Amino acid sequence: MNKNANRARRRVGRPSKFAEPSHPVTVTLPDRILDLLQDFDSDRAAAITRIAEQVLSGKRMRPPQVEVVEVAPGIGLIVVESSEILKKLPWLKLVRIAHRRFIITIESGVSIDTLEVGISDLIADLPAENHGDGNLLTQLRDQIRSLRRARNLSKAELLFVAC
Repeated sequence: MNKNANRARRRVGRPSKFAEPSHPVTVTLPDRILDLLQDFDSDRAAAITRIAEQVLSGKRMRPPQVEVVEVAPGIGLIVVESSEILKKLPWLKLVRIAHRRFIITIESGVSIDTLEVGISDLIADLPAENHGDGNLLTQLRDQIRSLRRARNLSKAELLFVAC
């Protein structure tokens, strides 16, 4: 077969949506998300692609591993990256609030001092080659210590519902 016949065969059928290799994928999404995608772009594939590129692009600045995010005037939450090592504290839970962003919750009755000591214990038991978790834990411990010493750290309760 000659080159012209191959080119003609590739042009048969629906034109490609993208200028790069792609393939069909079937997903089930909530109606609410489908409506949001429709508002973003009438072509769902284009909407998903554009959103994924914006959110997951490696060119974006990586958020800090630990930061205080103001949620109301004068009130902030400590927000961290996900960390498997933090999950070793049985009374601590990470609650996802955004892509790769979590707030820390501790069970009722667990003190701020216990949190700080628990994080310090994790640091002490961490293998030397685990730099990523070590940096996060150190930043978190230092943030908590600094806020506690300045008397700018307190606990409050959140309401969680089963779903």
